[in-house]
Amino acid sequence: MLSDRNYMSPQGGNSELAAGGVKAVFILIAINVAVFLLIPGDSWLYSELSMSTYGIKNLYLWQLVTAMFLHSKVRIMHLLFNMWGLYLFGTIVAPVLGAKRFITLYFISGVCGNLLWMLFNWDSPAVLVGASGALFGIMLATAMLYPDKEFIMIFLPVPMKTKTLVIVYAVIEVFSELSMQDNIAHLAHLGGFLGAYVYIKFLFGRNVPWDLFGFLIPGTKKPFTAPPGWTLHQQPPPEANDNFEEHLRNPDQKVTQRELDMILDKISHTGINSLSEAEMGILKKAREQMRKN
Repeated sequence: MLSDRNYMSPQGGNSELAAGGVKAVFILIAINVAVFLLIPGDSWLYSELSMSTYGIKNLYLWQLVTAMFLHSKVRIMHLLFNMWGLYLFGTIVAPVLGAKRFITLYFISGVCGNLLWMLFNWDSPAVLVGASGALFGIMLATAMLYPDKEFIMIFLPVPMKTKTLVIVYAVIEVFSELSMQDNIAHLAHLGGFLGAYVYIKFLFGRNVPWDLFGFLIPGTKKPFTAPPGWTLHQQPPPEANDNFEEHLRNPDQKVTQRELDMILDKISHTGINSLSEAEMGILKKAREQMRKN
């Protein structure tokens, strides 16, 4: 399963799908940065593109989309945090989704976040800007597809799995919204979560490695299946025992994909220092094979 690490890689032409997904991440970052630099915070255009109850009541519906490309001019960390998160999580999940589906995820998450915030602030004079809803949606999508990938947070310097990170953020957002002690649109974050959840479930159904609400429907999880055109390298069963010593006796013997997968999985679990002399030799031989090809 994808959640067991192993790794997923594109076959044939789908390397273009992966490259297009990563390109989409950088395009979205570039648009956000360009808007921040080119549109003054006190301008008429900034006001027209920001989302407000006044604007929505007057059918300025474009604000649901444009607001997610604006950021506070007095809080540059707002932009930097969002763009760093978009890069960090986007470059993980975008290669799997491809450009079209990743951009769709971005917009669905952002718009759902804006709508949820608007629902609870219909009579408020507040204005909403920021890509946080979209970012939190991308975070959840990453957790659903790569739940056991580990991160180390600056404020909590211990390894944390993606699914744990998302749950922690969600709990923080709920309590922050209840406390109402800041001007951060926490509801937009939660709306981004919900929008992304529905979209990823639409794409993969019950075949996601981790389902945020899976505990509500026990016994329905199915093994994850990779998207069409992708290959999923599985870890061999524990009883599998390839004769790596044969490579030492026969230098011309080629390293198989299965043998390489087993060694890479061992490195990911116990570190490179755990490899035997034969396994180190196979790793070196595999590098040489790739150079020749």
